[in-house]
Amino acid sequence: MPVTTIQIDKKTLKVLQKLKEAHGMKSYEEAIHLLLRKSMKPQKSMFGYLGKQSMKQILRGLRDEGERI
Repeated sequence: MPVTTIQIDKKTLKVLQKLKEAHGMKSYEEAIHLLLRKSMKPQKSMFGYLGKQSMKQILRGLRDEGERI
């Protein structure tokens, strides 16, 4: 497989190093592939996260009495 060189700043390199070490990876390519896989996963829905509260219950008390017009 052909090899390519890319330029990244030191901050990005440090993040890749930490990711690589945390997951016991042997190369930066593995770390980049992990990031790519995670970014391409479909996001989980937040449906039902607040339980069975009505919107009125959720919104009640979000503003102080003094802020109301």
